[in-house]
Amino acid sequence: MNELFIYMDDSGVLTKNEGTFVYAGLFFYSAEEYNTFIIRYKSIIDDIKCKYCKNKHKCNNDCPEIKGTSKLTNANRRRIINLIKKQKCYGVLINNQKIFKRILDNKLARGRFCEYAQKRVVKEIVSYAIKNKAIDNLLPLTINIKIDENNAKSNGYYNLHDSIFKELKHGMKNDDYAIMHKPIHKSKLLLKVRKYNSKLHYGIQSADMIANFVHRKFKQNNIDELNFMTIKLFLP
Repeated sequence: MNELFIYMDDSGVLTKNEGTFVYAGLFFYSAEEYNTFIIRYKSIIDDIKCKYCKNKHKCNNDCPEIKGTSKLTNANRRRIINLIKKQKCYGVLINNQKIFKRILDNKLARGRFCEYAQKRVVKEIVSYAIKNKAIDNLLPLTINIKIDENNAKSNGYYNLHDSIFKELKHGMKNDDYAIMHKPIHKSKLLLKVRKYNSKLHYGIQSADMIANFVHRKFKQNNIDELNFMTIKLFLP
């Protein structure tokens, strides 16, 4: 049995009023690989979180969530990002200025484009894993996709599960850009898409951190600083 764990968050807004939008996160080939990372990630968070707590003089165990938008010192942010850089990271870098106006002006069309971006990068991750023999394409595959519940509401995950499943098993056509993508997985596929409260989930927090970092570098046009990423997908 093959297994993939994908943690995803976004940064920016898909709108004509903003230049860029990003989906990014990390992926792992096993629960053990993920748990090893989370032990190290949590160790850093536990070491720094009290410095950013509003109740420094009387702890109520309501620890602050350390996110990409948190006002961290450069040294603390570097500690987190440097750990994430050692993992398998991915990003979808979207140039809003190149997206058709009819998409940006329509809420449902924006939602469809968001789904398109997500399923494209999931397919890229699966393809990468097959190419590097981390996944045997002839064996059953379970994909666990974990996303932030807040962003899921705001950006419109209309039916992400079915959309990704069809992309991997049957191939899909992007009507907006007249592109046909062939299916890539030949055996049984089990897909699980779940939403989480990021404050309670370190995996989602780490995805938020890398999404914010990638978006910032993309906006600054510092693409070379993203060379550590395993997968970079530029859209449209």
